[in-house]
Amino acid sequence: MKKNVNLNMGKVKSEKINYAIPGDAMSQKEFEEMIKKAEDGPFHTIQKVKTELAKWKAK
Repeated sequence: MKKNVNLNMGKVKSEKINYAIPGDAMSQKEFEEMIKKAEDGPFHTIQKVKTELAKWKAK
């Protein structure tokens, strides 16, 4: 006999937008702002990524 289990999980508030939703059009301005925001973010060299990955694997 199965019991119905109701797990109440809290929702995390996020301002992230799911761009994979079909039919949810994005304006050109929104697209350009998204690109500019990404360009302002941190960039990592391939060597740094390999080093960090090696540290993570060693744990």
